[in-house]
Amino acid sequence: MKIIGGNVFGSDHQMHNKELCFENGIITESSAEGVYDATDCYVLPGLIDTHIHGARGIGFYWSKENLLPALDWLTQQGITGILPTTCSETPEELEEDIRRLATFPDDRILGIHAEGPFLNPANRGGMRENRIQPPNVDTLQRMYDASEGKLRILTIAPEMEGADAVIDRCLELGVQVSMGHTSASYACANAAVNRGVTRLTHTFNGMRGFNHREPGVLGCGLEDDRVMCELICDLYHVTAPAIRLAIRTKGHENITMISDGSRFSGVGDGEYFQGDRILYVKDGLCTLADGTISGSSRCLSDGAQNLFRLGYTPAQIAVMAAVNPAKACGCTDRGELIPGCRADIVVFDEAFRVKAVFLKGQQVV
Repeated sequence: MKIIGGNVFGSDHQMHNKELCFENGIITESSAEGVYDATDCYVLPGLIDTHIHGARGIGFYWSKENLLPALDWLTQQGITGILPTTCSETPEELEEDIRRLATFPDDRILGIHAEGPFLNPANRGGMRENRIQPPNVDTLQRMYDASEGKLRILTIAPEMEGADAVIDRCLELGVQVSMGHTSASYACANAAVNRGVTRLTHTFNGMRGFNHREPGVLGCGLEDDRVMCELICDLYHVTAPAIRLAIRTKGHENITMISDGSRFSGVGDGEYFQGDRILYVKDGLCTLADGTISGSSRCLSDGAQNLFRLGYTPAQIAVMAAVNPAKACGCTDRGELIPGCRADIVVFDEAFRVKAVFLKGQQVV
């Protein structure tokens, strides 16, 4: 197959008017069979969401349903790889959820992101307070073993007693550690980064705010080049001025776009039961009864379109929504459009709406 006429994301992370060829699901130097005309369109790597809890009515971390409808719907939106993300649960529940996700036979699942359970209850956001647990190395080990080595990211509040030992064990296991749902001071966050923490979970959300005398964990994450900042771009969790501030401060090379999508992504407005709680979805905003935002009902390509409308270039968006997430997943064959990589490709039209999606070289949209 050959995609012609489009502006293609190149190996130099710039856009180029050139052909893109692939055969047998792999990007190649040339191809003689089939043509897709992408004139006036943008051709990017398939997007990768490293922080997503569900979609299309299916929760990745507790649902016992088949995950394929959610994965297929996400692919149709241009998301060709994910780290399904768990929430704070009991050790037994987490083991069960993680084991099921780790063994689900679909290569769009690139690993697992455990958001908790080692969080600060004061910054729980939409998390259930009775499921948040003190940091514990034995619990972490059970989670890692259940993942069969596929646990890629752990979100933790570094100020909680026992966090240092959990961070150290994560680093020994090759699990990236992200600070989130935290009231950590600047000094505490800086110490965690010096210890080996490299990420900030949904920047601005679920954390101590910035103060000029106590910059806190947010100030540490925005200032330190060693920290990759997650950023929800649905324009609900983070406003446009804050998005611009984060990207200007960090540079797009140090931002990973995420959706924080819930099972309500793609299901429409309404009131939905989730366990013993009702969640309210209206115009893409998902909240608890008290107004607390609880995940998102927008997907990563919605956030990409928002950034495009804010003036960010397709190349910058590709870095934040494909290149950086692929690195977080440890995937060397995704996130780029270079020979040898999987032909996971999304074509956006001139308004940055998804026009076509190729999964392993097969057109699915």
